Amino acid sequence: MPEQEIRTPEHIYTWVDVDAHLAAMAIDGQWPDWLHECDAFWDGLDVTIAPHALPQEALSWLGDVFGVGSTMPHEGETVLRLDDVPGHPSARLLPISVRQREFETPRREPRWRERRIVRGLGEPLPRPEAPFPCNVRIAALHSFKGGVGRTLHGVALADAVAQRGDRVLLVDADLEAPGITWMFGAHGRRVDFGYEDFLALLHSSEDGRPGDAVTLGAAYLPNQMIGNVVVMPTRRSLRDIAPPRLEPTDLLTPDRSIYYLTESLAELADRLGARTVLIDLRAGSSELAAPVLLDPRVQRIFVTTVSDQALYGTVRTIQELGRRAPTRADDPASVAVITQFRQEGHRELATSAATMLRDAISGTLEQTAPEDEDRTVDRDVTLEPIFSVFQDRLLALPASWEAVVELVRRQQLAQTLAPLVEGLTPPKDVVLTDGALATDTLSVAKTDDLAYRRGILSGFAGRLAYAETADDTDFLPTESLRNMLASHRTEPPLCVVTGAKGSGKTFTQLQMCFRKTWRDYARDVGVESVTLDTLLAPVLVSQNLSDSARERISTIQRDASASPDIEPATQRELLDLIDGALRSELTNMQWRRIWLTCMARAVGIDASPEDVEEKLVDFGSANTRIFLFDGLEDLLQDLLDSDVQRQALRVLLIDCLDWLRSLRGRPLGLVIFVRRDLVQSAIRQNYEHFFARYRDYELKWNHSEALRLALWVAQRSGALQGLTPEEVAAVKPQGLSAMLHPLWGEKMGSPKSREARSDGWFLAALSDFTEQIQARDIVIFIKESAAFSVEDSRWPTRLLAPAAMRKALVQCSLVKIRAITEESPQVGELLKHLDGLTWEKKRIPFSPETVELSNQSLELLAANGVVFREEDQYWIPEIFRHGLSFKATGRPKILAIANLVRQQNNLD
Repeated sequence: MPEQEIRTPEHIYTWVDVDAHLAAMAIDGQWPDWLHECDAFWDGLDVTIAPHALPQEALSWLGDVFGVGSTMPHEGETVLRLDDVPGHPSARLLPISVRQREFETPRREPRWRERRIVRGLGEPLPRPEAPFPCNVRIAALHSFKGGVGRTLHGVALADAVAQRGDRVLLVDADLEAPGITWMFGAHGRRVDFGYEDFLALLHSSEDGRPGDAVTLGAAYLPNQMIGNVVVMPTRRSLRDIAPPRLEPTDLLTPDRSIYYLTESLAELADRLGARTVLIDLRAGSSELAAPVLLDPRVQRIFVTTVSDQALYGTVRTIQELGRRAPTRADDPASVAVITQFRQEGHRELATSAATMLRDAISGTLEQTAPEDEDRTVDRDVTLEPIFSVFQDRLLALPASWEAVVELVRRQQLAQTLAPLVEGLTPPKDVVLTDGALATDTLSVAKTDDLAYRRGILSGFAGRLAYAETADDTDFLPTESLRNMLASHRTEPPLCVVTGAKGSGKTFTQLQMCFRKTWRDYARDVGVESVTLDTLLAPVLVSQNLSDSARERISTIQRDASASPDIEPATQRELLDLIDGALRSELTNMQWRRIWLTCMARAVGIDASPEDVEEKLVDFGSANTRIFLFDGLEDLLQDLLDSDVQRQALRVLLIDCLDWLRSLRGRPLGLVIFVRRDLVQSAIRQNYEHFFARYRDYELKWNHSEALRLALWVAQRSGALQGLTPEEVAAVKPQGLSAMLHPLWGEKMGSPKSREARSDGWFLAALSDFTEQIQARDIVIFIKESAAFSVEDSRWPTRLLAPAAMRKALVQCSLVKIRAITEESPQVGELLKHLDGLTWEKKRIPFSPETVELSNQSLELLAANGVVFREEDQYWIPEIFRHGLSFKATGRPKILAIANLVRQQNNLD
């Protein structure tokens, strides 16, 4: 072994230091091949070497690893000199004995400090032979420091899972400072069976089976069930505060599995009808927690604050677990929960802590081949820590279980832990009648028609992808539509509906038109008590509508005409009127009359700009109408550079609406669909106030609505059977994930794999760094994924194959870049610059100098969600990265960055 690789300890006071140094060298792989085992104790150091090795070689090696002069002959034997008072010859000697023999690999056990110092210490513990029985999931909460909220979050997590209808076995395994036990006792419930009873029964088992422990536990624990949570306190009596008589490591006898405890808990849970086990462990590096934490099948939930001691200790614990018991593809990923920090003052500390924990957890995962870097979203889905901000009311907890549960519900702690709740809720049938529908009725039942179903899904999504060519009359009601209708049940709306390109503005206007009246549209949206039964009158529509859609719009315009005998103006006539006005210099009043003239002529009123206001007043005295505008971006293509076009749009958005509000009785309504960026360009002063006024009607797709849209597209296409549009609309947000399993599975792989959850992957892959996700992106993604899935027979129980979903993301990225380029030419130029970089510069994260962009340009990209800055480096979200052909260097963490963006937004 080269001399520079040998580390020597600064001090060796006792045999404990000798043991620790030799163990550290074994862990680092610094033992020679012939060295089998070292065993130090107070009376000597025993060294075991291979038969072919020489004892003198072993003694020489020990002299090297402990430092010059550390070994010497003494009274016929070689001894190791221990440190003494400086300046005095050491009389503190540890005899060394060397023996040669064949080595038998010792049994290694899940302990923090292993009993035998052997070469194998550098290797992970033996893998469990099989998953936990009966698909039971076990999670353990651990903290390096006490008082960080571990037990509180454990109770909140158990209650949240139980609230979903799943039974949970909650174990208080903190044998020295139990918390759940005190809550349960203060609740006034009798304890017939505790964790110490379970350990004692396991310890007394003679056949290595947990028979008595499981049988007795299953007999008495149901009496300790509160709701759907079965509580196993530490002990039966709260008066007993003595140390435990038995510890989990006492179960590690040669006749039992080294994972005897966790496997027995899984069997007990199954007998109790629970599929989830939550274990509240002892804090710190305690052997009381080791047999649970060192089972890689257990999901490790680390709770820490942002304080340096707690954070560093947690990181070191994660790293050590990664070395001793690394998780593989089928094991649940570790999760960190950062607690007790304030939004003001601790934001940077929290995000820095998240980075440290995320990187530590990533080190416990299997390394990924460089050619798989495009699967970045898959690998990072479970790495991002959860932020649980400080709440004053959680500082002093009440005594009883019931009061604590009521408090965590009131403080909505379950929402914070939602990613954990999803992961711990086992797959099961979901019923939608009275709230459920059996998942098996939604499954792709026949493998032989799977390709056909995927084909019709792709075709239907393709027709929906561009509203201008979509003639379908079905649509998915969203919160913004419900808000607009609920706010205008009895009088016509006067509002502006903004949204990014692809958010569904044109589609929404068409669906309104197809219903003909406001009340009929409200009925299909599902808003009750709308008494306003007025006709909808389209004024301007998108210039890219299909021929059949144009014919339907013409019919609707005639139906909304002021008189059956009068033909309304055509789209061409209205566009010519506006085009002529754009070539003139008009005042705001003149522009208002131009727009009002368009509205009047759209319903067949023969009006000119000079008399339009009088004629609309006369019309409104006996009639009501709701006018609809869309396609303004087609009409005002030079708005960014044209003062006249900005003036025209500003008058429509402000002056026209104000004039209509001034009419007695408000008989006429106006709904304007327009891109958000055009509004911001036209209204440069007080635009935030303008947006705030119509915020409730903005077409923004939150995560629940995005998932619901994906489910609706699959149902409406006919690819999913046994589900109606009404049932899709009725699914509660927390039930959407399970309902989508027949579409894309629970995970981007098998249900037990380490792959990302499919719904989380989907949301992160299609969202930009402003957390925006557009309807068009969703529909195009489904179209492409279904098309790529047609020939994939490996996933017969889902419509979209994982490989196809990843491949579809590339096409979605290209479409997204084209859309934002059309929407914002300035951003488009910057994207064109990034796309034109040489391949060696297309790496993320990147610095401004690498991509040759100014800070001002990067700020513009950040404002549009294209980049995100973390410290001095920039990241690109998946929805843009693939189309720009950027590659990730090192460990990809795109989704982790996306989650960090979301969490930072939550902290703002």
